[in-house]
Amino acid sequence: MKSITPPTVTKPWSNEMYEWNELVADLMKAELHIKINEAENADDRDTLNELSCVLGSGEFGEGFTIGEIWERCLKELERVPNYWLNEEWDYAVKSGLVSDCVKINFVGY
Repeated sequence: MKSITPPTVTKPWSNEMYEWNELVADLMKAELHIKINEAENADDRDTLNELSCVLGSGEFGEGFTIGEIWERCLKELERVPNYWLNEEWDYAVKSGLVSDCVKINFVGY
């Protein structure tokens, strides 16, 4: 298996740093997408609300359907900034919302 090495941190940021961070974000977003769909399929409002908070959207009250929360999570997932994922990922892993499958980290934050 080929070793993956993060780029050297430079200021200003290099293209390699931006590309690396996009790779990390794509991996995290893929895991979040899976967990959002699993929660929706399981009709799990609590988990969807927690995932919504991880994505920066906040919780939804009883007036929202599971489908509406699911749709909002997917929209937020598309536009969540990398710095936010960097801040929230460890919490999501520790709380069991996502698996610890992403073994690489962002650089430069």
